[in-house]
Amino acid sequence: MPLLALKEQAVKTLRNYVLVLTNRLSQIKLFINQLEELLKSKRFVNPFLTFKVHRMLYLDCKKWLNVLKEKQGLKEIAHLQGLRHNMPTKIDYEEAIFGMNRLQSTYKLDPAEMSVGFLRGKQYRCKKLSYLDCLTIGYGDDLEKKFQSAERWFKLALQKYYSEPKSRALKIFGWSDDIILRLLMKATQSSGRYKDALQYAKKGLSLGYSQTHWQDQVSRLKNLSSKPEVLKPEEPNQFLFKPACLMEYPAKSNLHCRLLRSTPFLQLAPIKAEELSLDPSINIYHNLIDDREIALLKNLSNPHLSRSKFYTYEGKVVVDFSNLRTCKTMRLKDNVDHKLMKNLNQRIMDATGLSMAESEELQISNYGIGGHLYEHEDASRSSGGSFWKSGHRIITALYYLSDVEQGGETVFPFVGIRVRTQKGSLLVWNNLVLNGTSDWRSVHISCPILMGDKWIATKWFREHAQMFIRPCPLKINAPPEFNQTKIKNKFFKE
Repeated sequence: MPLLALKEQAVKTLRNYVLVLTNRLSQIKLFINQLEELLKSKRFVNPFLTFKVHRMLYLDCKKWLNVLKEKQGLKEIAHLQGLRHNMPTKIDYEEAIFGMNRLQSTYKLDPAEMSVGFLRGKQYRCKKLSYLDCLTIGYGDDLEKKFQSAERWFKLALQKYYSEPKSRALKIFGWSDDIILRLLMKATQSSGRYKDALQYAKKGLSLGYSQTHWQDQVSRLKNLSSKPEVLKPEEPNQFLFKPACLMEYPAKSNLHCRLLRSTPFLQLAPIKAEELSLDPSINIYHNLIDDREIALLKNLSNPHLSRSKFYTYEGKVVVDFSNLRTCKTMRLKDNVDHKLMKNLNQRIMDATGLSMAESEELQISNYGIGGHLYEHEDASRSSGGSFWKSGHRIITALYYLSDVEQGGETVFPFVGIRVRTQKGSLLVWNNLVLNGTSDWRSVHISCPILMGDKWIATKWFREHAQMFIRPCPLKINAPPEFNQTKIKNKFFKE
């Protein structure tokens, strides 16, 4: 919404600039009309005509030259320049490009269908992508060396360039069919398809632009095409989240739904609990937060949201954009709104039976274009540093503050569970086994958002504050069916 408001300001300023230039143009046309009237006069000796010509070419012309030298629209240009600091940064721009590429590659979307808003069998009402949009998305694929996908976007861009009536007007920015054909030639050549690259080079030569450049390319590609083609495979996907988010998971048996009545208060107002997994324990509790409380949480956090920091296993922090985690977050202290935070904490305690002592502050997260979080564990593999002085994160409790139309699910790939976002519900899972070490089966993913807006609020409980956690020398082994390497290979194979 802030971006749309900013766009409206920019449009209003440009319209004012057009009015200034239009007024200037009308004044210049007035002078032209006066001169043309003189040319229409009869060619004979006439003191009135002679006087008019002298006055206009001596006095008026000097005045008009001064008018032409004046720089018009400076006020509007300065205002538009003042909006620049609120406009998207280079990181925002690249994040949006990679978000579109991530959606396409994760959900196996067709570029032509994406360009008209047809996503996974559903048509959405949205503006169609222009040739410049397609060109930009293809450029993002090209940067990631996904040349086949880049070629599809570039071909779509070329098709739209010829079919869209206003597209050629953007040649002022340097974008033309000549540039698109260069990108197409580069993408096909980079994937080892020299014959196809040669066809694009020949088409570029036929345009009549940059004749020397295209002649050199045609000559070079003819030599390369004479040799047997060896197609270069795209780089393998090293992360699990893309195949895991696309995979379908079978429903599990022997699970139950129940009313939780474990405290005196819950005897009067029981909580609806649904089992998702018994080992490891994963449960979801429904209708624990209402719309008014959700709106209040968003209002409290929205002004303070910032791009989420990314922590590596070595404890290093990547402050700027990371393509593995794309969301904005902030922490809410318990004293921000004492009544609200007290109620939210109490409901988590009622559902889990855990102590809030030394638990982390509530973290609010909002996911944007293609927003996601790759496969990760909430418990740390190391216990060093002051951040972990209260122990590892034994339990994660996650409030869903919104519904998401498509995408955005929480997936536990090694357990085989996909949890869709359910507004008002609380998802809870264990991160540790009984000896206090990390349970690798708790690895989870926040799938890219295809359509919608995802808000969550997360609370992490530390192990030292929980009475039932005790030292246990016994090492708990996962059952044989939970072979991490075997399951991971299954995802990438499919």
